[in-house]
Amino acid sequence: MFHLLPTDPNKYRWIILPICFLLIAITNGLTLGGLPVFDEKIMQSLKEISGEDILVGDLKIKSGITLWSAGVFGIFSGIIADKFGVKKLMIIGLLILSGCFWQYGKADSLMDMYIIHAFMGLVLCVSGMIVNVILISRWFSNNRGLAIGILLAGTSVGNGTFPQINTILLSMGDWREVMSWLSMVPLALIPLLLMLVKDGPEDLADSKIKEEALKNDAKPLTGFTLTQALKNRNFWFLSLMAFCTFYSILAMADHVFLLLRNENYPAQVSATGVSLIFFGGFVGKFFSGKLAEMIGRKAVLLSGVGIMLIGSILIVLAIFYKDPILVWGGLALYGTGWGGLYTLIQLLTADLFGLLSLGKIMGVINILDTLGGGLGPVMTGYLYDLTQSYLVPFSVITCLLIVAFISSSLLQIDDKQIEANR
Repeated sequence: MFHLLPTDPNKYRWIILPICFLLIAITNGLTLGGLPVFDEKIMQSLKEISGEDILVGDLKIKSGITLWSAGVFGIFSGIIADKFGVKKLMIIGLLILSGCFWQYGKADSLMDMYIIHAFMGLVLCVSGMIVNVILISRWFSNNRGLAIGILLAGTSVGNGTFPQINTILLSMGDWREVMSWLSMVPLALIPLLLMLVKDGPEDLADSKIKEEALKNDAKPLTGFTLTQALKNRNFWFLSLMAFCTFYSILAMADHVFLLLRNENYPAQVSATGVSLIFFGGFVGKFFSGKLAEMIGRKAVLLSGVGIMLIGSILIVLAIFYKDPILVWGGLALYGTGWGGLYTLIQLLTADLFGLLSLGKIMGVINILDTLGGGLGPVMTGYLYDLTQSYLVPFSVITCLLIVAFISSSLLQIDDKQIEANR
């Protein structure tokens, strides 16, 4: 088998990309997009055990913990990835993810779940977006925007597919059984990583190819140090935008299932609402990276934030007027806009600050955006418990997206300089 694999870095990178796509689809789909469909079953089960009602806000703390722990661990995973490479981190993350789902099926309290979700945050750091973007950035100097866009489309495929898969599985077995079934999924991917993933072009086996890779693809790394990045205004505008948009997407994705169930939609249709956000995200992520390199990064970034904001306004109007057309149209726009701007956040991090300390810089941005991402589901849940409506919490999301649009408009982006520095 291995003698059939290309040894040219320009060809081998197209083997790395689909593996990373699959990895990020599984880690995100299992830890984020696929879990909200369990909420009703979990609340009923815990009520039977404790004899007390479970508040939505208390339940959604587990989603916040996932993102907050990802923020805490993110900076360390970036440092380790910069120093030791990403392959070992990816495999460790998949083993932890399998253990998380195995233990989830045995959880008898919210505290048990909170602990499990802390480890899921660790998984997102060592097998999720940060390490995959670092790996793809190392392999792709040309076509980096396209490659990162394709990679991040994997998050939407995973987050959009697993709600449907999990809803079908829940019709076949108890939620605890389904959790144990899902624990097998990460293990199936480990052999593929062991056989095919290389930390960079310089790790290809052929010595001649190694020399060529080092010459063409492993030039001395350039860019900002972390200290320099922290003094740059672009870093803070990018981080503020990330904070606001991560709050918004995680809040919406984590609550839209319950929103639609409250409107008396069947479970499978409500799961489709979650999927629609992420399949819209797939479209945005897939095309935005290449579009950014063709027509300009800032134009695509502002378009993504603007489309997401319009989608948010439509969803708020749908809640107010009880209009199903507005809610479905709003969800589609919301996800598509998110996909576009999410790709640009990762692309701009590499393009604006270089590869020299990319892991550390991404780790710090990750702390800030996961702080927002963790607050989103929790605050939305508590605002819902307080008002017994999603109108106020989703109006807060709309306000945050206005802040994100202003912040993104203030970024200073020179596309010609970025291309010249590559």
